Amino acid sequence: MTQKYCLCWIALGVSGLCSVHAQSLPSVTVTAPSSDEASPGVTSLRGNELDRRRAVSLGDTLDGQVGVSSSGFTTAAGRPVIRGQSGSRVTVAENGLDSLDASDISPDHAVTVDPLAARRIEVLRGPSTLLYGGNAVGGLVNSISDLIPTTALRSVSGDLLLGADSASLEKLGAVRLRGGNLGGTGLAPSPGGGSLNWTFGGFSRDAGDYRIPGNATLGDPNSATGRLPNSDNRSTGASGGVSWVDRWGVVGLSHTELDATYGIPSEESVYIDQRNHRTEGLLVLDQPVSWLESLSVKATQVRYRHQEIDASNGEVGTQFDSTGYDARLEAAYLPVAGVSGVFGLSSRDRTLSASGAEAYIPTTADRQNALFLTAGRALGDARLEFGTRQSQARLDPTGNPDLPVRNFTLSDYSLGLKMPVGGPIAVSINLASAQRAPSVPELYADGPHAATATFEIGNPSLDKERSRNIELSIGSAATPLRWKASVFQQRFENYIAGFATDVNHDGVADRVDDEGTIVNSPENPTAGPLQRLAYQQAPARFRGLELEVGWRPENSAWGWRTFADTVRGTVDGIGDAPRLPPMRVGVSTDYASGPWTGFASVMYAAQQNRTSPFETPTPSYTRVDGEIAYNWKTGGTGSTTLFVAGRNLLNEDIRLATSNVKDTVPMPGRSFYAGMRVRF
Repeated sequence: MTQKYCLCWIALGVSGLCSVHAQSLPSVTVTAPSSDEASPGVTSLRGNELDRRRAVSLGDTLDGQVGVSSSGFTTAAGRPVIRGQSGSRVTVAENGLDSLDASDISPDHAVTVDPLAARRIEVLRGPSTLLYGGNAVGGLVNSISDLIPTTALRSVSGDLLLGADSASLEKLGAVRLRGGNLGGTGLAPSPGGGSLNWTFGGFSRDAGDYRIPGNATLGDPNSATGRLPNSDNRSTGASGGVSWVDRWGVVGLSHTELDATYGIPSEESVYIDQRNHRTEGLLVLDQPVSWLESLSVKATQVRYRHQEIDASNGEVGTQFDSTGYDARLEAAYLPVAGVSGVFGLSSRDRTLSASGAEAYIPTTADRQNALFLTAGRALGDARLEFGTRQSQARLDPTGNPDLPVRNFTLSDYSLGLKMPVGGPIAVSINLASAQRAPSVPELYADGPHAATATFEIGNPSLDKERSRNIELSIGSAATPLRWKASVFQQRFENYIAGFATDVNHDGVADRVDDEGTIVNSPENPTAGPLQRLAYQQAPARFRGLELEVGWRPENSAWGWRTFADTVRGTVDGIGDAPRLPPMRVGVSTDYASGPWTGFASVMYAAQQNRTSPFETPTPSYTRVDGEIAYNWKTGGTGSTTLFVAGRNLLNEDIRLATSNVKDTVPMPGRSFYAGMRVRF
């Protein structure tokens, strides 16, 4: 349940190179319950594979990982979907702390965690999400940036990425530097061995409307132009961090600023202007008392704002603001009777507000405080792990005194056993019980939302959501053949989701005007600009299968990977759960020999006919990607890599079943991405 913090700088786009510049100080041990080596419910994307998959959005970066899809609202606003769960059931975090943006309340709101800043991206599923509460019951995505150095640096190093894309005419530049007081700054280490360290990074991206396949005509009258109107995006970002590393531990601070604008293809001439300021602090004490292995305190404060602007007149239609903090204290204790683990507390406070024409939610203070404990011990060759989290949640709609304040007591539990069954093969079984407080829109929404073409209606009387989960896995991590197969089931007592309504029972989904009045009929079913969407609660069951196999023969330049995943969700009395990802099968190969590297991948996504009431089916597609790169040394540990990547090489009309706007917003067609990665 712990890992050594290694200050490996895996740079933006550098093909799998990692360099450690460390003084001979003792390593600081930091609690890391989310480590992918620690739990079968955690996987990570790093190194070469992360470099190859970095996209504008976090969802598109992770799309194609086992059990993970993208919401695909647009290339700039793709949020991760994990095992069919999304929105307020999937937490997006940076360095273990909540992003605190507005991406969880609507799919057109982009995640503020930019994949360019990530050294590693972890995906947590099942019982592994216990420490993060009910808002991660579907999963947690944690982007690790290492902006606060946790090991003493002895020299200045850096990375540079330059790239251009043919489909969107994107131009991208990114740089990141890091160094310490042994790197020629004139500061010597303290007599006790301490070191002052720093990081700095920045990027700029400018992309126009992206090209779509010529046959992409599903509901899109503008597809004949060859490009999807209003799909452009532009963003800039800057970040910096500083830390002091000593024999007793680490203390540090970082700050990140992001400015982005991107079009909303489902709305003519409307674009979002987004700004996010994030400050993080970290304190780690190594063995502060005799019975603790480590004690860490980390916190973030976020100020987020986005405006939805009509480009035709420059007027701000709606503005969303999210301000707040997330703080965690974690203590890893030494074994007692063979049992070791982590205990701690967390506190999260966010004020979310909307103003303007589409202010469909009131200003709401959303607070949650929790205590948690995870523990484990060896049972011969097996290992037993268990945990609990107890929390209090309060949602206070201060923007509307007529709405009720809701308080929830939430309890989460997990139990897991991992044991070998022969050679390198191991079996694990994990059980979990989780509870989630309803989100702000689920409770209080009442009004039009043009980006998703819906009129959303919340229910202030919703009960907390309860789920029970079971997952059985078997696999082997031994080389040259690594494999894992999992089967899971998640039962909800009172699952919450927004469903299209038919309140007048005329057999067609209700369509309404901006005031919520039904204006369509069986004779004219498409009349009215908005579909009426009401949040309801009912028992539900999700179940699925996942398989992944990797093979790299010893001393071979070639490696192979194949995967398959599928999930089915049903809601009692309603039917299939909304926007479920289809069954997918993929195979890929990568090559590395001398200065040459490359990969090719094929993924087939089946047709999705299992849809919620009034939801349209999604056609199947086959996506083919590839890359070839040439790398050469540039002195010392430096290197330069030139690469050319192809995406959607078959120019398929790709519609994502997880997207609210799949019928009008196809994903990009064939594109070629070329660039240079420099490490120095």
